[in-house]
Amino acid sequence: MTTKKSTATLPSKAEYKKENDSFSENAVRMMKKRYLLKRSDGSQETPAEMFQRIAHALAGIEKNYGRDKRFIEKTEREFFEIMSKKQYTPAGRTVTNAGAETAVVANCIVLPILDSMENIFQTLKDAALLQQAGSGLGFDFSHLRPAMTPTKKSNGVSSGPVSFLRVYNEAFGIIKQQGRHGANMAMMQIDHPDILDFIHSKQIEGDIRNFNISIKVTDEFMKALTERPNTQWYCDWKGVKTKPHRVLRAPNGSVTGMEEIDITVKEIFDELVHNAWSNGEPGIVFIDEVNRTNPLPGLGPIDCSNPCGEQFLHHYDNCNLGSINLAAFVSSGKVDPSRRGKAEVDWSALKRSTKIATRLMDNVIDTFDFPVQQVTDLAKKNRRIGLGIIGFADMLYQLGISYHSEEGQKLVEKVMKTITDASHEMSQALAKEKGTFPNLPFSIYAKKKIKMRNAALTTVAPTGSIAMMFDCSSGIEPNFALSFIKQDKDGMKYNYLNKYFEDAMKKARLSEKQMKEVKDEVTATGSIQGLSWLPESLKKTFVVAMDISAEGHMKMQAAFQKNVDNSISKTINFPNSATHEEVFDGYVSAWRLKCKSATVYRDGSRNVQILNIGTGENIKSPTEIGKEGIRTAPVQTTQPQIEISVSLDQLSAGNLVPRERPEVMIGKTYKVKTGYGHLYVTVNNDENGQPFEVFATIGKSGG
Repeated sequence: MTTKKSTATLPSKAEYKKENDSFSENAVRMMKKRYLLKRSDGSQETPAEMFQRIAHALAGIEKNYGRDKRFIEKTEREFFEIMSKKQYTPAGRTVTNAGAETAVVANCIVLPILDSMENIFQTLKDAALLQQAGSGLGFDFSHLRPAMTPTKKSNGVSSGPVSFLRVYNEAFGIIKQQGRHGANMAMMQIDHPDILDFIHSKQIEGDIRNFNISIKVTDEFMKALTERPNTQWYCDWKGVKTKPHRVLRAPNGSVTGMEEIDITVKEIFDELVHNAWSNGEPGIVFIDEVNRTNPLPGLGPIDCSNPCGEQFLHHYDNCNLGSINLAAFVSSGKVDPSRRGKAEVDWSALKRSTKIATRLMDNVIDTFDFPVQQVTDLAKKNRRIGLGIIGFADMLYQLGISYHSEEGQKLVEKVMKTITDASHEMSQALAKEKGTFPNLPFSIYAKKKIKMRNAALTTVAPTGSIAMMFDCSSGIEPNFALSFIKQDKDGMKYNYLNKYFEDAMKKARLSEKQMKEVKDEVTATGSIQGLSWLPESLKKTFVVAMDISAEGHMKMQAAFQKNVDNSISKTINFPNSATHEEVFDGYVSAWRLKCKSATVYRDGSRNVQILNIGTGENIKSPTEIGKEGIRTAPVQTTQPQIEISVSLDQLSAGNLVPRERPEVMIGKTYKVKTGYGHLYVTVNNDENGQPFEVFATIGKSGG
């Protein structure tokens, strides 16, 4: 690694040491793996040196706008300050690449997949180059013709969108991005004839592992669902209405045919809900709401988002991300002396850091160098930034406010309005100082005659690694649990106990026996709600994701959305016992509350989880799961798939003869998590390796 050294007044050795010593063991482990650059002698930079590298590189951009040395040094110091105080961090690609030898790119981009072989594979080439550079990508597969549609050039038939999704998935699986695999989003609109094939495309855990998938639903569909659920659903292809198709596939996955099916609006939505209940996918996108708030309507409608759903973008557009750590803006009587000893939000400091962060992120755009020229060009024409947050749940813990309370919702609205207003003010100031973004005439600001530097400014990303770096809660999510184990994509595990909860327990002066009971409870369940003897004030404050109803989750997301320019990455985390009806209600609630998207996850519904409750001995690593995963059983519609069954009458009539069972058989037993405990399925094979008999037993914790 070679980086340019700063000429500004550098922090003292004492400041560097204080900064480096402030990081937890978990944070340092993660940063060494992901962010701290290696020198030619094999050593790694420290966290303080990393922040100095970023600050120096991005402050240097001010030279391009005629700023003098004094201004640049002041800007560098401000950039370093908000990062070193853990008030703000850029996104991972900027943390890794700013000031280093690798080109700076954004995490999120949307690319077009149009209905021609030339475009499909040109986009695949562009996507491969962007993945290699470190970008995450989004694609809408709705433009591709349905399976079995005639193709003129080959005089054959189309294999359908899901077949091309698998082609992209395989290609991306080969590419390794600077120590991590690519993240991608695939979407399809609910009125595409192959929508059922798409909904079921990830029924096997580990299949299509390089993509998240989401279904785009329209207001028309949601109104039909809530008002006329039992009516037939019709799809549309090139202006022709058709019933949804069932795509027929051979065992190797190749398309062998299709058939139109009778299926109601409610039944097709039940298919979506069942798959989401079973393994967390697909998510749902309210595409009409997305386009109602499109900041660049002059560029046409938006059809897709980045991998985690927080940035809805036009084709080739991208967004530069960063996050304000709200947990760092809680003081105890420092702002208002009358509140001495009581926690409060330092609103003035929040506004100041937001404005500094906005300048920093705008400067990042000038350093972009994507391997696809259209992406670089549109980045500089739109100058989108996605300033979001981390540490919100930890802010609430410090303030003693329950996450899903009315007080929590009011705080949400004030926090995001403060950040959005401050970032917009700074964007207008930067427009006067450096010029407006070139595509301003195509934006919502043109009619208002407002000069802006950036087409959009706020969003909320999922923030996995950067939240780990600052030891705070992720995005707008409630804490997953008070005690949990997190594993990354390579299976490295990190143990967490919430530090604010730990401090509260110490202040509560519990007995040794009580402390042990609390520790055992949070290890086993992640929550304290089952401890009836604990003070209600503690139980009210220290809620976790699975203590909150679906409606509670969505109300908080909606409260954030009111003052966010783009969208929000948010998951409704359900306990394993959650029902299909709860998932159904969560999705409908999200639409009614004017959220742009929603994702659910039921604990234990996958064999491999990123976040886990317990002691960790039974956690499966992502590296253990291949294509031979657990298939999600589809919901039965009015036209179920044909099944071969044999009745006892047939056997007794002599039409079929039972096979003789050998004395000894060889097979395997599979452990499957269910809502009623672990299910153990034993499959014994015959001498040809074919299944002969199946036994299933439920664990003793089940019912």
